[in-house]
Amino acid sequence: MEVLQWGVRALIVVALLVGWHRYRYPGGWGPAFSRTYAPERRELARARRRLTARAVQAWFQRTAVQLRLSSAQAARRRRVTAAEQALREAQNPGNGPVVGSLGTLVLHRHALSIGDEEELSLAGLRVRIHHGPKSHHLIVTGADGLVRHLPLPQSEHEENAVHAFVTLIANTARLHAVFEAGAEDRVQAARAALAEAEGDTAEEDAVRTELDDITRQHQLDPEQAAALARLKAARQKWKDVTGQLPAR
Repeated sequence: MEVLQWGVRALIVVALLVGWHRYRYPGGWGPAFSRTYAPERRELARARRRLTARAVQAWFQRTAVQLRLSSAQAARRRRVTAAEQALREAQNPGNGPVVGSLGTLVLHRHALSIGDEEELSLAGLRVRIHHGPKSHHLIVTGADGLVRHLPLPQSEHEENAVHAFVTLIANTARLHAVFEAGAEDRVQAARAALAEAEGDTAEEDAVRTELDDITRQHQLDPEQAAALARLKAARQKWKDVTGQLPAR
């Protein structure tokens, strides 16, 4: 059974090849296979090969330039994406990375988190310490004037560690003030960088010009025109001999 299946497949392949050959060399079995028409078949095949070779060469040239154009476009999209991200970060820097922590307090570069419930901007933030008999008490006043009382058990937090953390808050808040003072300048610089990235099409334009030049060269290529003329003559000769005009 398997041998029979392979035989059927082989017959199908042979039939397809014969049909294709007759399509390429129309006019019946004689023109397609007889030795009488062998010179005409060779001439037609040679003309087709020359034209195909020229077309393939032109295709490779155009494809190489088109790949360069795609690469340039992708590179500019990456620059634009990076510039857009930089602008978003300049407009909304968020809390920033963690600078330090003490108990449920987490100090970020631009904010102080109190557990999972509250985040206070460092702008205008003030922290005082009051030491009780069993706890250290942090008195945190935000820019809105609201006061938060945060007790820290002495059994869990040494006094030196509490003072060091409050000092870290104060220093980070000063750095945040400097950061905020330059916020508008950073936003403007990020917008300018984005506009520059969006408008920087010099490489793409140069490659497009090269692609247009190559396209025109191919259209005016004398070898291409000669190959077309040879194929046209070979096809016409075949028609004169067989009465059938073959496909290109």
